[in-house]
Amino acid sequence: MKRAVIYARVSTKRQADDGLPVESQIDHCRTKAAALDATVTKVFVDGGISGTTDRRPSFQDALNYCAVMNIDYFICWSSSRFARNHLDAGHYKGLLARYGTRLIYSNTEVDLRTDDGWFIDAIGAVIDERYSRQVASDTRRSMLKAARDGFFLGGTVPFGYVAVQDGKRKRLTEHPTEAAIVKQIFSMSLQGCGAKLIAMNLNAQGLTRRGKPWTKNSLTYIIRNQIYAGWTVFNRTTKRAQNPQEDWVRVPNHTPLVDPEDFEKVQKMKTDRSPSNVGGQPRSNFAFTGLLRCGDCGASLQTCSGTGRGRTYHYYGCRNSLSGKKACGFKRVRAELFDEWMLSELLDQVLTPDRMTDIVQQAQARRGQWVQERAGMRTALVAEMRAAEKSRANLYSVLELHGQDAPNLGDLTARLREWNQRIKTLEESLLDLENEPIPAAEMPDIDPADVAEVLRGIVMDCTDPKKLREFLGAFVKEITVAGDEVLVDYHPECLVRLDNRAKVRGADKWLLDLGSNQGPTD
Repeated sequence: MKRAVIYARVSTKRQADDGLPVESQIDHCRTKAAALDATVTKVFVDGGISGTTDRRPSFQDALNYCAVMNIDYFICWSSSRFARNHLDAGHYKGLLARYGTRLIYSNTEVDLRTDDGWFIDAIGAVIDERYSRQVASDTRRSMLKAARDGFFLGGTVPFGYVAVQDGKRKRLTEHPTEAAIVKQIFSMSLQGCGAKLIAMNLNAQGLTRRGKPWTKNSLTYIIRNQIYAGWTVFNRTTKRAQNPQEDWVRVPNHTPLVDPEDFEKVQKMKTDRSPSNVGGQPRSNFAFTGLLRCGDCGASLQTCSGTGRGRTYHYYGCRNSLSGKKACGFKRVRAELFDEWMLSELLDQVLTPDRMTDIVQQAQARRGQWVQERAGMRTALVAEMRAAEKSRANLYSVLELHGQDAPNLGDLTARLREWNQRIKTLEESLLDLENEPIPAAEMPDIDPADVAEVLRGIVMDCTDPKKLREFLGAFVKEITVAGDEVLVDYHPECLVRLDNRAKVRGADKWLLDLGSNQGPTD
């Protein structure tokens, strides 16, 4: 008796309701299996997933099942249920062929093994993809028309608006109280206020964002959102990548809360205030990001930028103050100067003569133990790999012995993949171990002071902030900055200090008079 699996799929609930339900597909496929004198061993179903993608869990499970269980037929309703991308369709048809599994469509009598059948199927795959593209294009045109007709297209209703029913669709109208807040935001922006200042002002008035306090980021989103100028924007992204703004499609859709000309003025003002020479996220350029806390309110310190004397400066500032949530007395700290000073102070704490002597002694002891440890590691890796191979072989034995009656059959392919990946990882670990250089048989006498100097040079000369953060995070738990005093908390297990804490003074190195510089930009 031949064996078969059935695969069924619908893209949307509407498609299931309008004539191609999963149950109907499965019934037709069962009839086809009976005609082929085949027993259906398993049914796989994907619901609400387009055939234009191969990221379909049940589809992938069905293919893996065919690979393991020696299935004769992979039956689905039509070529469009199998895939709507002709490249994906060709790839997975080839996989099934290698597994010895025939692809069968229950709505046609075409034999895909013949030249004519192959040609008809190839043309059908292209037609399926063309149909999908046409549906996507029609959907986009329909959405554009609905937007031009003034209808709300769904999703979260923007702050300042309320969605009211109009027949089967909805329209956006002004919210009785939120709209006034939005107008106040743009009015303050036109007066030159930044997002942080506006957030602090609204919070002080007790005005919330649907129960949440305003922050710099939430204000920036409002200020940048073209919906408040009355526009609905399409074609922002393609496959999650943002398209150039000149390719966006703007459709007048609803009553604006701010005059479009005023909206454009606000955008220009915000762009002019933003630093033009800052590359990437400022926080990624400094070593102590994520380790610093405000000594006044306990919030984390974040990087921000400011302009003055024709150049851009970077600072560590209190998160609460920067976001506008809470006024804080923390005085901003020049990030570059603080990093250099703090790094030097920490190295003085870590690279002590006693600790360097211990490191040298440990290195010398390590040399004598390395070969023995390497042999033990290799033995352990080989033993673990043999055990993994045995477990994998046991799974194959169960499949060969019981076939479709094997216990927990649905989990077998996943478990096989896990064991295959584990064995591959172990093989790579063995290879890395074999390629690891063996330490020299003899080590010269080393002066601990020379070791400290070399290590200090390596750290201080490092230009990769990520590596510096990883190094510092290995022994520093948290650094609290309060006025001219810095409190360093170390991880207890690192034993950098017996009390795991150190106070450092030296604000003259980094806490400068910033009166001539402007505040942090938005």
